[in-house]
Amino acid sequence: MSRKERRRGDARLTEYEHMTLGAVFITRPLLFLNTEGVENLKKWIKLTAVILFVVMGGAGCMSSESKVMEHLEEKYGEKFEIESVKEGSVIFPEMYGKDKVMAHPEGKPELVFLAGESRNEDGVYYDTYILSVWSNQLDQLYKDKVNQAFNEDVEFKTMLFVEEEKYTAEKKDSSVTDFLQTDENGALLTLNIAVKTDGEPEVEKYLEPVYQLLNELKESNAKYYGVTVGFVDRSENVSDYMRTSNVNNIDWSNLDAKVYGTIMVDDSMDISSPEQIKEYYQPQEG
Repeated sequence: MSRKERRRGDARLTEYEHMTLGAVFITRPLLFLNTEGVENLKKWIKLTAVILFVVMGGAGCMSSESKVMEHLEEKYGEKFEIESVKEGSVIFPEMYGKDKVMAHPEGKPELVFLAGESRNEDGVYYDTYILSVWSNQLDQLYKDKVNQAFNEDVEFKTMLFVEEEKYTAEKKDSSVTDFLQTDENGALLTLNIAVKTDGEPEVEKYLEPVYQLLNELKESNAKYYGVTVGFVDRSENVSDYMRTSNVNNIDWSNLDAKVYGTIMVDDSMDISSPEQIKEYYQPQEG
């Protein structure tokens, strides 16, 4: 808000009042010579702001959710449940994006994914449902290999990231292993593993398992691959974090839990022996 003011004796003259309310700009010539007029203006501004917030924010959010869910049901012929909604920007969608939902098919919370409307085009939608289906297939593929490598009960999630144009609704019932065998898959495949410990971990104990799994992923033919391990206190429940790790965008260092440290290795590192894994262990402070 900017004001151009000048004094005439003891009176203050406001020539113009410029108000910005969201994307609405209002310019009015105003002449107030007393406090009552100023207070009335403030009340008018507050009322207008509340109305704009309700109309543009609240109603828009509900409308976008229903549109996204309707699109998903038409596209896949299934019913979906919303887990949460991340609000975008009604005024600056190109910069901050529009509302997006985290959802899963009815009765299948393990297939959690993201969906929303394009920030650049109205009526154009995106979703990662296919990736959630493929990620679940990979969970089944690597379950025994992860448990055998660590020789203990650990929680893990296979995280799969692929450019949107490389997968379509028609591939929902296809095999992810067939997709990965294509040379142009461009996939990033990561095993995200939670290891429960009673205090600081014995890092040397886990070097061989991580090395084995890194080599397993190499055989997948994914363009990029890696293994991430978080050592968490045994008292912590990280099951929901692991279930949603494909979409929650939270790394181990930002997790609201007691994490002692992490190991993060990938195909870009020149690793030829288990002993080299140790240098990638990062203790967590606090």
